[in-house]
Amino acid sequence: MPTINTSDRARLYYRVQGKDAGQPPLILIHGWCSNLGHWDPLVKHFGRRHRILRVDRRGMGRSTTSGQGHTAVQHAADIAEIAKLEGFRRAVVIGHAGGGPTTLELSRSFPRLVKATVMVDSGMYPLPRLGDAKSAFGAVLGGMIDALSDSDARRAFRQMYVGYFGPKCDRAVSRQAVSEAAKTPLPVAIDELRGMAVSTQKLADDIRQPVLWLTAAGVDQDYIRKHLTNVQFAEVVGSGHFPQLEVPAQTNAMIETFIAQL
Repeated sequence: MPTINTSDRARLYYRVQGKDAGQPPLILIHGWCSNLGHWDPLVKHFGRRHRILRVDRRGMGRSTTSGQGHTAVQHAADIAEIAKLEGFRRAVVIGHAGGGPTTLELSRSFPRLVKATVMVDSGMYPLPRLGDAKSAFGAVLGGMIDALSDSDARRAFRQMYVGYFGPKCDRAVSRQAVSEAAKTPLPVAIDELRGMAVSTQKLADDIRQPVLWLTAAGVDQDYIRKHLTNVQFAEVVGSGHFPQLEVPAQTNAMIETFIAQL
């Protein structure tokens, strides 16, 4: 697995796979405390026709952290640097959940790199105010940070992550994902939550590429359409928060249909 050392001394692990069969390359961005292995079913499906880049974001998976840079801006810059090194351009970037802010930032800041965007069970929201009960997502993030700052933080983390998987998910799949996520250092997990406190609706306002908004539950489509000029919606059935692992056939088919329309 190749690595790259950043200017602030983080070491990032990444993987390039697949075949260039004239289809757009793919860049995969994992979610909170996740890792590049959580895209395995998607890579298996698309690797026959697409060149694919996936990265362990700093501090997660096998990548190290300098103790800073856990923001959408820095993660996007990290990924863009690797993409340039490996010759990726005009790619479809696919981001999951807590990787959503990074995905939107990459699409916004590097339009020559990103041809189209897929958001997998991620969210759009105004600027969250951490711990403010009147700020819906800010209250959620603040509560998670408080729980991970407590003496029983490890148990709290596992409970959070177990809850991300639906009741129909293969237990071996969810157990492995939770076990891997639980290896994330708690300071990184907290810094990543703080890094999600950005206005994703403001990021979306500057995106002109086609977007597929794929979810496991209904979303306010009218609200999202106010901030994205070219968006389509898709919803999987029978999944929790990890559609790419829980219902990969549905997820891959929807993404494949979106790419075919580009």
